[in-house]
Amino acid sequence: MKTFREDDLKNYCKKVMIASGVDAGCAQAVADCLLDADLTGVSSHGVSRFAIYIERLEKGLVSKGNNIRIERESPSAVVIDAGNSLGAPAAKYAMETCIRKAAETGCCFATVKHSNHFGTAAFYTKMAAAQGMIGFACTNLTCKVAPYGSAEPFMGTDPISVAVPSNDIPVVLDMTPTVVALGKLILAQKLGQSIPLGWALDREGRPTTDPAEGRKGSLIPIGGPKGSGMAIIVEILSGLLSGAGCGPELHDLYEFDAPQGVGHFLGAIDVGHFMELSAFQESVSSMAAQIRGLRKAEGFSEILLPGEGAARRAEANRQKGISVPDQVYEELVALGRPYGMVLE
Repeated sequence: MKTFREDDLKNYCKKVMIASGVDAGCAQAVADCLLDADLTGVSSHGVSRFAIYIERLEKGLVSKGNNIRIERESPSAVVIDAGNSLGAPAAKYAMETCIRKAAETGCCFATVKHSNHFGTAAFYTKMAAAQGMIGFACTNLTCKVAPYGSAEPFMGTDPISVAVPSNDIPVVLDMTPTVVALGKLILAQKLGQSIPLGWALDREGRPTTDPAEGRKGSLIPIGGPKGSGMAIIVEILSGLLSGAGCGPELHDLYEFDAPQGVGHFLGAIDVGHFMELSAFQESVSSMAAQIRGLRKAEGFSEILLPGEGAARRAEANRQKGISVPDQVYEELVALGRPYGMVLE
């Protein structure tokens, strides 16, 4: 493990992308998103993903330019075509547009099509919470989850996030409809580690501890039909409503046959159109305090609200630095070498 300051890693990733020909604004959005994931402890979606992003860019499967455009809009709805741009800038632009329009109308939602992997959904919902709004974000991915009762996958490990402003840190739900995100299998395979039973099934539908076999098979949805149903709803919002398509129509981030073509669905609700923001934030903080003050279950010393653990990890990592596994460090170094860049 090597340890780096947040800004050093962020600037390195941004400069490598710009040197390779990526639009500067797009590079900044990707770097911001990756480092937010590493800060909050979601290393499966942090700089460990940088190499695959660069490889897809170099193979021409993702545009290096900013092709993001509004295709159609009304006061509270926006239809965005990412034009095969990187996923992070497309989703960030969508959320920025929703925040701007929600300030006028009370709420706004956006669909995005022809996009790519956008990192953690919480990165975008926290943008809304920072502006006193409730943020919503989800995205679909290629088929890795079998519908309840099916023997073969159809939905992706489609994450969903909601962030709510408070007087303290925002309440941030960020989850996949599966026991774990696919990124945890990808990182485990990269590091040569096994995975716990209960995370994934192989192609024959048998439980496996091999992340490579799990990636070929299916991830296990939470709560059986509940997780399956959640993934189906995300496919409808992100894939069908956006026109991006769903299931087998999408392409895998780690296969180099075609652009991913994924869709996103994001939105912002301006609390001030419903009640005084300060009163709402106070009520959220009061509810959080009541929950924390409940009698603890056996084995628990405290009760955390959604996003509280991530916020603590982010604060700690800002102080001590971000730890990067040796394999990921070597990837980062190799990506900067052609441009004379050094990561140290």
